[in-house]
Amino acid sequence: MIVPAFSEVTFTMETGGDTSSGKMKISKGEESNFIWSLFYTLLELVIDVLQEPDHALRSTSDYDELKYVFIDDPVTSLDENHLIELAVHLAALIKRAPDGLRFIITTHSPLFYNVLHNELELKKQGKKEGCRLLEQLEDGTFRLDVKHGDSNRSFSYHLYLRRVLAEAIEQGTIERFHFMFLRNLYEKTAAFLGYQNWGDLLNTVPGADAPGAKQGYLNRVMQFSSHSTLSGEQVREPSGPEKQTVKLLFDNLINNYGFVQQDAQDG
Repeated sequence: MIVPAFSEVTFTMETGGDTSSGKMKISKGEESNFIWSLFYTLLELVIDVLQEPDHALRSTSDYDELKYVFIDDPVTSLDENHLIELAVHLAALIKRAPDGLRFIITTHSPLFYNVLHNELELKKQGKKEGCRLLEQLEDGTFRLDVKHGDSNRSFSYHLYLRRVLAEAIEQGTIERFHFMFLRNLYEKTAAFLGYQNWGDLLNTVPGADAPGAKQGYLNRVMQFSSHSTLSGEQVREPSGPEKQTVKLLFDNLINNYGFVQQDAQDG
């Protein structure tokens, strides 16, 4: 079958009368979705063809040498429901693909990654090195690390804060910005668990029931994590006991609010 060549696609709308709506301009999001629909349809066709193991019986030999399919973040402009639907359909399509065809999928979306990871059952199938996180370092170079588990272990910003705080505590390098990270981690945890105020999570700190203890912790975190309005209003560096406060409050979150204890290789 010979398909006529074309150089553009235009969109019009039926008006119900004799006049035409003329060419309509679509948004970038609509354009991306349209392009993806064409790519996905082509991909379905390719996989249908390659499912025939006998090359001589295939309807075309055009895809016989195809080894890799690269898909770059196809979820732009999609709401969560359509994003999940796309991920489920894509995972089903990948499962139908022959063993010799490899898929490389990149994304910035934790939800898309999470759904794909679970739909493809990567953990159950032992494909522990199938997921990687690309990180740009300060010197401009890049690092590609194996990531185990779904998006909760690979993308979540609150787990990044947890890792930074844990490293600073272990290495004894706590600075005033770590108080801001600690407060941010408390705020995110409190919001997720339904607390009205992040300070309510301080109730479980050892000794917090002593008179003024909880308010003292709260004031200390607030002091070091508040934003200065003038360049000269810099709060002094934290003292040794104040650095110990970071460890105390960090341990309170980890031990009392549902953070899973895991080995470093699983992070």
